[in-house]
Amino acid sequence: MSVPMPGADRHRLHLVPAEGPLTGQRIGVPADTLPVHTGQDGLPALLTLNSAVDPVSAAVRLVPLAAVPDGVVAVNEDLAARLGFDEGTEVRDWRLDAVPVEPVKSLTLESSVEAPFDVLAREIGEAGLPGTLLWIPSQEDAELWIDVPGSASFRVRALEAGGRRGVLVEIGERTDVELFVSSARNGVDIVILADCSGSMSVPDIPEYSEGSAYGGYSARGRPRMDVLRSALNDLLEMRLRISGRVSRLAMLKFTHVTEHVFPRDGGMAELDAGSTGPAVEEFRNAVAVLRPEDAGTDIGNALHEAANLLYLHGKPGNERLIVLVSDGAHWSRRGNDGVGEVVYADREPVSLMEYLHVNTKVRLHAVGVSTMAMYRRWIAAGNRGGEVFEPNHELLQQLVRVGGGDDAAIGGFDVLARYFSGLGAGMTRRVSLGRTRRPRPDGTLPPRLDQALRLLAERHRANASAGSAHQATHDARALGQRLMESTGVAIGESRRALGRPLFRDELVRMAVNRAVVTLQTRPHPTFERDLASAFSPARLACVPAELAEPLDTLGTLLEQLRTARQNGAWDTGRRIAWVDELATAMDSLVVALKTLPDAQRQPADPTSTAAPRPDEHAQEPSAGRYGATPAPVPQRDGYDSTETGPYAPAAAAPGAPAPTAQEPDQQTPTTMPLFRYRGEE
Repeated sequence: MSVPMPGADRHRLHLVPAEGPLTGQRIGVPADTLPVHTGQDGLPALLTLNSAVDPVSAAVRLVPLAAVPDGVVAVNEDLAARLGFDEGTEVRDWRLDAVPVEPVKSLTLESSVEAPFDVLAREIGEAGLPGTLLWIPSQEDAELWIDVPGSASFRVRALEAGGRRGVLVEIGERTDVELFVSSARNGVDIVILADCSGSMSVPDIPEYSEGSAYGGYSARGRPRMDVLRSALNDLLEMRLRISGRVSRLAMLKFTHVTEHVFPRDGGMAELDAGSTGPAVEEFRNAVAVLRPEDAGTDIGNALHEAANLLYLHGKPGNERLIVLVSDGAHWSRRGNDGVGEVVYADREPVSLMEYLHVNTKVRLHAVGVSTMAMYRRWIAAGNRGGEVFEPNHELLQQLVRVGGGDDAAIGGFDVLARYFSGLGAGMTRRVSLGRTRRPRPDGTLPPRLDQALRLLAERHRANASAGSAHQATHDARALGQRLMESTGVAIGESRRALGRPLFRDELVRMAVNRAVVTLQTRPHPTFERDLASAFSPARLACVPAELAEPLDTLGTLLEQLRTARQNGAWDTGRRIAWVDELATAMDSLVVALKTLPDAQRQPADPTSTAAPRPDEHAQEPSAGRYGATPAPVPQRDGYDSTETGPYAPAAAAPGAPAPTAQEPDQQTPTTMPLFRYRGEE
């Protein structure tokens, strides 16, 4: 069901303090504007301001509030500032639209300021993002930003919400949110641990990722080590594009022993857009010589060496990150017999990583090479394997859980390429969102907001009072024009169909101009008398059946005037309403007149001066509803088709007594009224 939205034709935008239920994206509307089932979270909508340059659109929530007066849309000051207008700006061209809302599955935010990673992550987590709306415009190159209260603006680096554009999307409590901080804004010291155990030689990585459009699986896949080398080269290419904060990098290869491969002389080295040629070539050479070895895996020793490097050679203030790249291994907790390749661990890796994270603030990211599905397809293609070659990422997941990192990235070529390309540009971390902040109900508005809405209501009542006078004047003039137009058509149609007009045009114009058009500015004391005289139709010897109903309606309206004359004059509003009903009745009369055929006129004998003989077969007309029995219509009713000359009664027959003069108020009017207005008697 479509919801009628407030608009610039009926509402005005007003600024109010950003507090209580009107914070963030929430704007207040009158309580009866939205459906009754609308909750305190409001109704999602798109607010568009049409400026002289480009339209500005923002996702909003319409919150129904009893304190918001009719005709007002209350916009909080923070939202107004983001839209580019203030209290001194009158926004006339704007609109609200209801658009589809899609849930956000995943979201990556990029910081626009230099600040510690932990601080930014905490601010995002505590900002109450669940329930936040984003407008996804139709333009592909449009940038999206999220304003976090108490923090900075964050650019939307990536968003997954069904792939549609031109829709609103909503962040929920189940949305996966990540924070990305560019290396140019936040220094990150990284130690890469490259697994060079024998299982890394297994060529079970397909040329294209699982689910690729190319499909199929080649029996000759890429070795796991080959994929790792390609991903590390991607890392290098991305870091060579970044400059800014000092970041340092080192790489260790490990089997049952750990060996330093970059920098060659130990320690850590800066590797970014300002790095010299020798440093870049040294890293490329270190990657090129990585080879699988016929040896087992000691992850615990590798973690210990990486933590020492970060402690001794890392830059103070930088993030500390260990990136473990491995195909995984069978592993059991200390006290049980080791299985597979992990047989040399001098300490339990999970306990060690937990200690390092808590005491040295080192974080761990894990990248899992290959999956069991890839390995089984490789075996199904006729290759021989064994338990020690099976990828198993249970250990990686547990290390990440205690090491403060994100879920392990596990997969083939595309997964590693995507991870290391992102790592080269900056650092990404999963953010845990807090619970949605619920606004306070309408009954407990904060004092500043409550006072602002009360002032708006008072101002609106004052403006409405002043505006109603202007509107009433406009309505009275429009009604007068409409009434004269309808009556003019009725006069022409009655001449055609009845051979005579039902109303006098000059009387109608005089009454309307004197009693209707000036209703608001100068109410006329003879309103009822003027309109009753002008709109009492001429007498008809025989009323056509088509005119019975509209004339009866007209008679009812004239009777209301008589009653008002006896019981006291109407106020302006009641008079305008009556004129509107009269104009509608005249419209109906015009419709009925147009259904009548043309009148059949008999040419009159110019030599005859005798009064015509009455029709012997004519019946005596019965008493009408609104007066005495109407008199027979004379041959000349006071005006002919040209409506010229004064009223003149027909000549008397020879020998007949001369008519006596009537009193002025008893003289026959120019148009004999069908409904006599008794107030004139």
